[in-house]
Amino acid sequence: MNNWKQAWWLTRSEWSKDRLQWLWSAMFMIYVGAMGGVMLHGQREENVLNTISDSYFMLMIPFQGFIFSRRSFRYIQEDSYTQMLTYYRRLPISAETVMWGRIQQALLAFIYNGIFYYGALYVSVMHLEGFRWDQYLAFALTCTGYGVLITGFYIFGEFLHTGKKYLLISMLFIPVIVLIAVIIRIMGGNGMDYAVEISKTWGLLSPFMWVSLILGFAVLWLLSRITLRKLSKRDLS
Repeated sequence: MNNWKQAWWLTRSEWSKDRLQWLWSAMFMIYVGAMGGVMLHGQREENVLNTISDSYFMLMIPFQGFIFSRRSFRYIQEDSYTQMLTYYRRLPISAETVMWGRIQQALLAFIYNGIFYYGALYVSVMHLEGFRWDQYLAFALTCTGYGVLITGFYIFGEFLHTGKKYLLISMLFIPVIVLIAVIIRIMGGNGMDYAVEISKTWGLLSPFMWVSLILGFAVLWLLSRITLRKLSKRDLS
């Protein structure tokens, strides 16, 4: 509980440093959500877009776990995540507290960014699908579960690698996602269409939504524990 309270202090401290980060994040989410709507509308016309739209959503949804601060944009030039860890280790603040703070920031970012992302997605195309509020919430939570899962890998990269290596790992994520989208297409499926249809059919009872959330948080917890063990041995000098 003490680590959680200290982590909340870190979260408030981090987010009070740059007020404009909230504006940049909102604008980016509105743009990404609107473009996602265009993708979904386009794939109704051309089946070839199925793979592109699936890849787009799988790449963009995890960005909801970030508030786009100066640190996020300059992690390559300044190795800002390593600098943050070094600063907190000198205070000293425990690695557990820093990890709790990062998880808090990610989960709150999903809530904040999700309002703009799913709002823009709904306005641009989803309102044409005839969603009830519970059905659309189920769709949003299904996507969020996937985003939380990928966030665990991002935290692993942030805490254990330099900015340049973290960039390389992130770039390798792109072909993996595209390959998954291609495999889904070869099997005759479409990930986003499936998420939309099952959310409309089941609403908040959607098994896909619950599996996505449970798996997402389980992977986040597991990777956080692994990251903490490795972080204690990492040389930050």
